[in-house]
Amino acid sequence: MKNKRTLMLSVTAMFIANLFVGAGTFTYFNDVETSTGNTFTAGTLDLKVGGQDDPNVVNITLSNMKPGDDTGYYKWVLKNVGTLPGKVSVTFSVIINDDNGLTEPESACDTTGGAGEGELGQYLKPGIHPDDIPDDVKPYVTIIARNDEEGWYIAEVSAEVDTGGTIGWGPKGWSVPSIVISQWQAGPPHPWGTPGLNGFGGKPYTYGPTLNPNDEIAFFFRVKMDNDLQRWDGTKWIDIDDNIIQGDSVEFNITFRLDQVVP
Repeated sequence: MKNKRTLMLSVTAMFIANLFVGAGTFTYFNDVETSTGNTFTAGTLDLKVGGQDDPNVVNITLSNMKPGDDTGYYKWVLKNVGTLPGKVSVTFSVIINDDNGLTEPESACDTTGGAGEGELGQYLKPGIHPDDIPDDVKPYVTIIARNDEEGWYIAEVSAEVDTGGTIGWGPKGWSVPSIVISQWQAGPPHPWGTPGLNGFGGKPYTYGPTLNPNDEIAFFFRVKMDNDLQRWDGTKWIDIDDNIIQGDSVEFNITFRLDQVVP
């Protein structure tokens, strides 16, 4: 019985082996194509500011500022010259104030006198109250966000008209922004925020739409000083002695950034 089972297993093994040998003798139609030249290349993000890698192409230097001065809009044209879409943001560094010593008129209303202790940044107003937008401009302005306690508003502008503010974004051919961010308070810090130009320090501002390769957008910035300096106490304006800013200075950097859009 054992020999019979062994013989049957041997015959079965030989049959299976012959099947595999026989299979190699048949040929079927076939067609082979080869994909050649496959290459993976990393995309690029490259932001040009005013056509250059150096944003100091528009460098702000202000001297002898006095009540009533308005800088008008400074403009930086930002272009994505890379191959990937990205989001543009602009960040103001911490605003550094300096009294640069005290003049005699200033010392009568100001007791500070060192670096970080000037008041000019508090009274340089990046924008105006939304209720003070000129009447001939208001039809083109849509307020999309507003906070009177913190003293700011965001608006969209449908025509090339001056709203009286601030920082913002717009077409490179415009002289004013079409998306406006305006902070209008002025004076010392208070529980609702940091007024004036100082309030922009350390904050990033992002352009909403994606900046695709070869797209351009302009960033705008301005400040002004009222004819009569006032501070906001949270409910009303209070007159102050204009001499408090005599000889003061402010210093800050503006950083432009392009970040890859994550799918």
